Amino acid sequence: MALMSVFCAENGNTSVERKVERLDDIAGRIVCLECGGDGNWGKFAPEIVGHDFACPVCKGAGFELISI
Repeated sequence: MALMSVFCAENGNTSVERKVERLDDIAGRIVCLECGGDGNWGKFAPEIVGHDFACPVCKGAGFELISI
């Protein structure tokens, strides 16, 4: 797996490195930047959304698809 720098956050100034799993010549997948890969967003605000709320970014899958 190759490493990729992702510029994220609202202003695009935050850089994180993620391992990229190549799915084919133009697509790959990385661990979800929002939930950290477990698919559970409820750990951040359980009193608002509950303990087992699926991540709104990855829909609970734990990964995001990217173009490479």
